[in-house]
Formats: sequence, C-alpha cells, structure tokens
Amino acid sequence: MSCFLLIDPQSDFHPGGSLGIPTADADAERIAELLSLRPTPFEALYVTLDSHHKYDIAHPGYWRVAETGEPPAPFTLITDADVSSGKFVPSDPSNLAWAKSYTSQLAAKGSFTLCIWPEHCLMGSPGHNVYPPIYAGVNAWLGNNPGKEVKWVMKGQNVKTEMYSCLSAEVPLEEDGATQFNEGLMKELVAFEKVYVAGQAKSHCVNFTVRDMVSHYPPAGDKSKVVVLEDCMSSVPGFEGEGDKFLEDMRKEGVTVAKAADIKA
Repeated sequence: MSCFLLIDPQSDFHPGGSLGIPTADADAERIAELLSLRPTPFEALYVTLDSHHKYDIAHPGYWRVAETGEPPAPFTLITDADVSSGKFVPSDPSNLAWAKSYTSQLAAKGSFTLCIWPEHCLMGSPGHNVYPPIYAGVNAWLGNNPGKEVKWVMKGQNVKTEMYSCLSAEVPLEEDGATQFNEGLMKELVAFEKVYVAGQAKSHCVNFTVRDMVSHYPPAGDKSKVVVLEDCMSSVPGFEGEGDKFLEDMRKEGVTVAKAADIKA
C-alpha cells in the first residue's frame, strides 16, 4: 500500500498568491495528473494546509522596527541578536519576553533565522484554499476511490511559533499539543510501503516535513520508502539553495528522489 502526502497545495503559493512561486503551476499540473490516474497508485491521500492568523510571529504585523515604528518588510530576517539589541520589537509589548525566548531557541537549534513572510494562507481567505487544478485532482482521486476520505492536516494556527513541518513546530509549545511532534501521523505514514511526497515549498515546508520524518524513522526502517517527487515541488525564490541541499541531504539519508513520470498506476 502507498500514500500520497501532499504538502500545502494552496493558492497563496501559486502565481498571483501572496507568496507565489513562479513554477508552482507546472508542479500542480503534474500533481493533478498523478491524482487522476486510474487505477490510482495511492491507497490513501494526506493533504496538509498551512493555516495562519493575520497576527503571526512570522508576519509583519507581529513586529515593529524600533527606529521607525513601522512593521518590517516581507523577507526581513530577524536574528536573536536583533531582538536582544532592541532593533526589532513586538507590536504588542507584552510579547517581548516570548519574542526573545523564541529567537533564542531558533538560534540554539541552528536550523534557520526567523524570516518575515508576506501574510499568507490566512484561514478563511481565498489564498488558504487548495489551488483549483489540484483540488480537481483531489476530487478525481475521491471519485476513483469510493468510500475513501482525504486526511486533512492543519498546521500553523499557533501565532507564537512557526510550523513548516506538518509533524511538529519549530519551537514546540508545552501548552499546545498541536505544536508537538505528531506521533500518530508519523505512525500512520511509516506503515505504508511507499510515501510519495509533493507540494510547496521544496525549500521550506516539504523540506522540514521530510527531515522530520527521516529523523524520527524507526531505526530498522527503510527510508527508501519515502519518495520525494522533485518535479512536483519548487523552492521559494531566493531560497533555491535550501531546496537543493534538502534533496542532496535526503539522498544521503537513503530517501528516494524521483519524478512524476516514474509513478505508474
């Protein structure tokens, strides 16, 4: 049995969206074709949805540039040193202690620096919706698999932490189990003979989801069962290096890197 893990196939990540990736539409065509294959190669379909509030630690409105009092521009990087020095401060002063703690914990992890993104995938907005051609593919998969349901996975609702991976937040919160590692989902995924992974973005949410899977894989497990479809994902412009390194690292881990054409119904 195999499953398709489709990461954040949402309109805001496509051209015209608030965080549009220029090549995402071509990725979507291939994803939709795979979903429409009959008979289907996927016994189960998991779809994650990046799901944010307007006020979010990685959105401009959470922060102010201390010198001007204005929100930082999208794609501004905020380091632990920036927060400690007072260069950037929360728009709500009561969040200062958490802002310092959060950026300090990111720095300790060493995985990345807080990036301020354009507001994207706001719950209830058109950009939060699944990109229409992919949604048509999802419905085709449902039509070809009577009685089955899509397993929707929401992530990113907690405004205090980022959640690129669908399995855990960058800084898990004790008070919010949804930010902690999702053992149940991981157990479901590793039970499949193959887990095909596609979606957006290669540099971020696909990247961190697969890294999470690999780092929590059973010691005796076969990581080649995880199949990353490299022509069904793209990096956020400016972060292509992160996407390339992700594929390089996963090959070293034993993960299979394939193309859509390699999958047969």
